[in-house]
Amino acid sequence: MLSLQVNKKIFTRLITGLLSLFILSASCAFAAESLSFWNGEVKKGDVTMRRNGTMQEVAVDEVISSLGFIPKSDASSIIVVLEGKKIEFWNASNVVRAAGSIISFPLPVSNTDGHWWGEAKSVAEAFGYFYAAIGKPAAFRWGASSAAPQPAVQPKTAEPKAEEKPAEPEKKQAVKIPPAEPALQPAEPEEKYTPAAPAVAFSGKARPIVVVDAGHGGHDPGAAANGVREKDINLKAALQLGEILRQYGIDARLTRRTDVYLKLAERTAFANKNEADVFISLHCNSMPKGRSNVAGLEYYIMALPSDKDAMNLAIAENKEISAGVDSAAEVQHADKKTQLLLKILGDMQQNDKISESTALAEVMHKAAKSGSMPMRKVAQAPFFVLRGAGMPAVLVEMGYLTNAAEAKKLSSASYREALCRSIAQGIVQYIKAHPTQR
Repeated sequence: MLSLQVNKKIFTRLITGLLSLFILSASCAFAAESLSFWNGEVKKGDVTMRRNGTMQEVAVDEVISSLGFIPKSDASSIIVVLEGKKIEFWNASNVVRAAGSIISFPLPVSNTDGHWWGEAKSVAEAFGYFYAAIGKPAAFRWGASSAAPQPAVQPKTAEPKAEEKPAEPEKKQAVKIPPAEPALQPAEPEEKYTPAAPAVAFSGKARPIVVVDAGHGGHDPGAAANGVREKDINLKAALQLGEILRQYGIDARLTRRTDVYLKLAERTAFANKNEADVFISLHCNSMPKGRSNVAGLEYYIMALPSDKDAMNLAIAENKEISAGVDSAAEVQHADKKTQLLLKILGDMQQNDKISESTALAEVMHKAAKSGSMPMRKVAQAPFFVLRGAGMPAVLVEMGYLTNAAEAKKLSSASYREALCRSIAQGIVQYIKAHPTQR
């Protein structure tokens, strides 16, 4: 009996010791899996961290709370709105929109395990854009949960004085928003490029009508990388393409000629109202960090997605639905609208223009290859900007701004001219093979 009691005591102590060891190791593991979030020398809080391969992901929802914001979220997105500006994270997307700017993430944002996860450095960068847009100083950085604040590195001045206190050190480290004019110098001056006009292909009263859409615009800059903003390149290219099409004898009409914002539905509505024979929407692409070598011209039609990159691109482009002017409800349901498009496209009879759009894209692809353009692919995905078009419609991704060499080329008037000529030649060939019924 005594032996049994002794054994019970030993067993109880053993279990108690093991539980204490487990609790201690768990608490240590928890402490190790967190990072301190700093803005300059001000610690905003400790944020849960997890590792994804060699990268660190942080809980975006905790970052938002540490900054004192109250987000709006559902299964597909988490959004902060302040002073008319938004920062938006979307589940399974490699891009985040911060105050209208698109920031590429090396890993897709994910809504799992009770948190919204995003790659740590990219999250800090995105909130830097957002803070700069609302006029707040931003010098976000990560440190170990026990790390002390590091003094900000100050630039050298002509009269260095140790006792002189620098003015607003946080602002000196603020993340830059793309400037009004691209910081990247174009390969050549941007004066009007006027090559020889092509031979007139159409004449008379029944000239074909082509609507050219410059994607994004106004408060929505689209992609931004290497000192170039997508909306600027899109507009310049649209103006050049419109002029080339007119030289062929085509009645070219642009959805916008200035830096203004149009909702996606307004763009195809404009094409339908003008009874266009062809609708072309011009865009520039971007890739997550680590894939800056991707380059080339891409043509897309609205149909079931052909690959993962195409679907991710459609998700990013469809966010323009809610780019700063629509209600929060529309923002939260943007992904659901994309899923609705997928259901509609499941029945090909719902869109009798898919085959015509495919034929147009294929002809444009051949024209681009014959013009030695850096062609990447022809693909399909559910793009809202093409939805409802009553004519063959193609979305053109003219190149990748995240590729420094391609961003430089797209900033060149002569390169855009060659690119637009290849696009125009494809359109002309298609219309000749499918003449207007006017």
